[in-house]
Amino acid sequence: MTPHLEAEGVLLDDADHVRRIEYRFDCAKIILVDGAIGGLVKVVEEGNDWELIQIQIDACLRGQGIGKRVITDILERAFSKGASVKLSVFRSNPAKELYQRLGFKPYLDTLTTYEMRATT
Repeated sequence: MTPHLEAEGVLLDDADHVRRIEYRFDCAKIILVDGAIGGLVKVVEEGNDWELIQIQIDACLRGQGIGKRVITDILERAFSKGASVKLSVFRSNPAKELYQRLGFKPYLDTLTTYEMRATT
């Protein structure tokens, strides 16, 4: 996340980074790829408006569709329960293109982020 934070002019000290990592860590799941750790995803699956807090794919595995499969699975589970899924993405993060292709639409723009939501 550091490059995206820096691109948006958001400077964090070590304590801030730890807070970001620990935020809703109870919802964190390891992404396994062929039995090895390939990334991490944090999703709050509560109520009618789930939140995709974080998805990180190991740099050497990016571009293989892993993130797309993980997010598609989240959307399918949420939609089957009548829930939408929201997320926040830094404006400079190229992942916003993937989110749009998967059906996320901006509902709020801030100086540094797009707040997006996917609904059935």
